[in-house]
Amino acid sequence: MFKTLRSRIALLLIAANLPVIAFAITIGLQQFALSDRFDRDRLVQAAELVSARAAALRAEQPITAEERHQIFRDRGSRAEIAAAIVDKDGRLLARDDETAPYGSAWLPKDGLPTNRLDDDPRVLKARGEDGRAYRYAIAPIPRSGLSAIVAAPFDVTGHSQTQWLLLALGLPALMVLLCVGLVLFGIERFVLRWIRALRASTASYDGGRLDTKAATLKGAPRELTELGDTLAAMSRRVEERSLALEAAIEERDRLLRELHHRVKNNFQMIASLLALQRQEAPDTLSAVLRAPEDRVRAMAAAYKVSYASGEIGHVAVAELIRDVALQARQTNGARLFEVVAHFPEDAFEVDLDLAVSLALLLTELLSAAAAAADSAVVEASAEPGGKLALTISGPPPGWLPGPGLSQRLIRAYADQLGTAIEELDGGAIRLVVSLASEKPTIGMRSRTAA
Repeated sequence: MFKTLRSRIALLLIAANLPVIAFAITIGLQQFALSDRFDRDRLVQAAELVSARAAALRAEQPITAEERHQIFRDRGSRAEIAAAIVDKDGRLLARDDETAPYGSAWLPKDGLPTNRLDDDPRVLKARGEDGRAYRYAIAPIPRSGLSAIVAAPFDVTGHSQTQWLLLALGLPALMVLLCVGLVLFGIERFVLRWIRALRASTASYDGGRLDTKAATLKGAPRELTELGDTLAAMSRRVEERSLALEAAIEERDRLLRELHHRVKNNFQMIASLLALQRQEAPDTLSAVLRAPEDRVRAMAAAYKVSYASGEIGHVAVAELIRDVALQARQTNGARLFEVVAHFPEDAFEVDLDLAVSLALLLTELLSAAAAAADSAVVEASAEPGGKLALTISGPPPGWLPGPGLSQRLIRAYADQLGTAIEELDGGAIRLVVSLASEKPTIGMRSRTAA
């Protein structure tokens, strides 16, 4: 509540006008009290005036027409006030029928009224024979046992003072509402609609658009026009910088792809030189040269898959394992060694650094498996936490290399991958690899953040 500009300004205007409203209410209540006191005083004075003019009356004598005229002749001073003469039991003896502003049924039903006002004991209240509420004033006529009674209706809603009070209270409130309405209209007309236009133009940045132009603010206040011009200039600068950055990134990626391509070619050239040297060497030396050749080809396979994917730093695990498995089948000499790979449908990828270590580790493991069996099965499965589990089965138990260079390399590659070789029943082994490094390399998207 009160979070929008319009609601807060409306609240501020109302708060600013509260003293005016309170002052108007105070003045209105005071005027109402004064007017009501004036009406009560006038009612009492009218009763005393009628009593004074009827001082010559006696209870045992009937009131003549001439006496009635003398008693009620001053009608101008008691306008809107009915008057009559009653005895001590409240029986009507004479009444001013010429004016009779409220008809002839204004006298109380059950004799003289006795219920006095709390704040003015001179005035009594009761309901007349017509059912309306009246205020009465009674003045005894000296030495006659008679009384002069006058009355005026008391209708709060129809009372003139009440109407003035409502007017005094309503006018400030109406002025405040009118002021709030005009201010809100001005805010909408001269501020909010232009802010919405600016917001609509800047919101497109969330969608990745950098060519957005600031909204046209023709007719807007100068301050907002200057803001729009500033946003437009900022948009142009952001677009220019973004285009320059995109061009720089494209050039960097092109250079990295070229670098990876050349690294792959260099590895393949080294592997080819080792292969040529191995072919001319004696059988004992040829077997020694095969291991470094396989390791160089494994590193070349990682760069080859990365270059083929088109994404700098990305290496598809399935393609990498297929290349390493194919290499293991081709480099096993005359003996047939079959490698079967099973992968789920998900496209698993690792960054290039992990891919090189993974290719070297698989090469060492498959070389050891080829020495112990005719076939091997490589299975991949997804693990919680963005990891990939690889299982190699087929060779009999105890096929892992013993103490030596191969064993040390397997442990070193496993440490680089942050994993350990777990031996299962039946000679199978299992290792778990992270699919994304904590700090992705250039061009590598983090899967944990995706």
